[in-house]
Order: sequence, then C-alpha cells, then structure tokens
Amino acid sequence: MATSTTDAQRRLFAGAMDLLAVEGFGSLKVRRLCQHIGVTTGAFYHSFDSWQDFTALFLEDWHRERTLRIVELVAVEADPRQRIELLLQTGASLPHAAEAAIRVWAGVDPEVRKLQSQVDHERVAAVTAAFLAYVGDPDEAEALARAAFYAVIGYEQSEGQRDPVAFERILRLVQASADELVASRST
Repeated sequence: MATSTTDAQRRLFAGAMDLLAVEGFGSLKVRRLCQHIGVTTGAFYHSFDSWQDFTALFLEDWHRERTLRIVELVAVEADPRQRIELLLQTGASLPHAAEAAIRVWAGVDPEVRKLQSQVDHERVAAVTAAFLAYVGDPDEAEALARAAFYAVIGYEQSEGQRDPVAFERILRLVQASADELVASRST
C-alpha cells in the first residue's frame, strides 16, 4: 500500500497527529480535523476517498515515519553504543501524547491494534538488536530493550504526570545499565 503522499495529505496527517496529542482519539473526526487545520471537508475528500481511506493511509504514514524510517536511519550507525544513543533520543522525542491516543484507538479498533502490535514488535526488535550488538548477551539485550520500551509506554500513559526530564533520566538509566554490563565484561 506504499503510495506517494501529497502535500495536502501530509498536512492532514500532521493535523491528525496534533489533534490526537491535544484532544485525544475521540476528537479524530473529519469535521474536527478540517476545522483544526483550517480546510474544508471538500478539501479532505479531494485528498482521500473516505474516512477509512484516510485512517488507513494515516496509520501507514505513522508506521513508516515513526518506526520504519527511524529503524533504517539508526541501523546505518556502525557504533553500537551510538546506535543505542540514537534510539533512546528517538524514544524520548516521540510525539508521546499522540502515541498514547493511538494506543487508545488500538484498544477499540482491531486493525489499529494489529498495527500497534506490529509497531511495538519492530521497535523492541530494533532496540534489542542495538543492545545485543553492544552488550553481547541476548537475554540482557532483550531485558534492556524491554525496560526502555516499558518506560516509553508508561510515560505515554501518565498523561497528567509527564516529566520529560525525568523520562530522559530513566532512559539514561537503561543506557547506564548497558554500559555497566559492558564494563564488567572487560575487567
């Protein structure tokens, strides 16, 4: 289903991410989205055949931009420690409120749930591979990746309590645990 995205579609996708972040999943409706970005519903239907078409393409774009593209970019980094650094920076900079809203959406829509599960699997696999290249132990690598993954999900779900500084410190603790494992093996 890989298609080229028009500027109008990209603008609607960005508006949807913003709307999800600000108002949550319940606000993601054609009329509200169009109001939010200042276009007519006619402009929306000029870009998409239907709401279902929009949501499918929007979620495909989210998957491609927030997971596949990032995994590809990070994979070219040869230094395993730097690869972990890049992944943790990416994890810290995700649009967490929008990601949380997509998780809510996944709770009520089986197709979104299926994609969310795939995204989670791909993200954990990429982080596990990075930690494995660094620490050399598959069990430790998976534990470290899951610790970072669970921290991200917990942060996203703590809507009123999100503290980006504390969150980044938690991710740094995961990284420090990996550093300690590597240091203990070299002594």
